[in-house]
Amino acid sequence: MQVRHVSSRDRRSKRKPTSPVVSKLKKTKMKFYSSYKQRFRVMNDGNIRRWKEGKRHNAHLKSKKSKRRLRKPAIVPAAYAKVMRKLAFCA
Repeated sequence: MQVRHVSSRDRRSKRKPTSPVVSKLKKTKMKFYSSYKQRFRVMNDGNIRRWKEGKRHNAHLKSKKSKRRLRKPAIVPAAYAKVMRKLAFCA
């Protein structure tokens, strides 16, 4: 089998014309914090819901009333929610 040598000039002439390059820098995508996905949820009205801390261990020391209150979700304050949105929070 014969192999024909193709010069670089011939190769270039057969190529399609290249489109203009807008930017040679790679476009970066901002990653959001993956830990936020587990801990927070955005509600329909835009508020961010979080679960209360303090119920994982030493529950026997807490009253029934306090354990019951820890079961309910809380809403992140507006100032913290604003910062979380700036940190590319999306869940």
